[in-house]
Amino acid sequence: MLISDYLNQSCIDVNLKPTNKKEIITRLADLIFQAYPEINPGEAIGGLSKRESVMSTGIGEGIAIPHARIESCKEIRIAIGLVKEGVNFNAIDNQPVRFVILIFFPKEEVTLQLRTLAKVSRILKKKSLNEHLLNATSPADILEYIKQYEKEQCF
Repeated sequence: MLISDYLNQSCIDVNLKPTNKKEIITRLADLIFQAYPEINPGEAIGGLSKRESVMSTGIGEGIAIPHARIESCKEIRIAIGLVKEGVNFNAIDNQPVRFVILIFFPKEEVTLQLRTLAKVSRILKKKSLNEHLLNATSPADILEYIKQYEKEQCF
């Protein structure tokens, strides 16, 4: 499974403005709703809110991975956002988040969710890729950097 297989350029925003965690999540979710109208916005936002209320998805090192498993999602849907100035995400290291990858999973796919989250976390914590991503100026750049990294690493 390649992360790039689930990326759609219309679901990538390289210029998110640092407002707050809720607005960043909503903006990225909206990108998915526009690209994939079968996803129920109420269910999706509710799932994300519920997950964030358990524990912040800010995993440290400037990265957050908000996610939810929902009925209206039939395959993985991903949105990516860069917040170049950083935003408070209540991350585990108390550092601002600059890279957010929001993921919806099919409700019944627990194993897929765990494998995907582990892979995304591992990829994003690679310093060389992370630097390229944070300097991206277009959605095409983000997609290309991730594809190239996956190709090199034989994921």
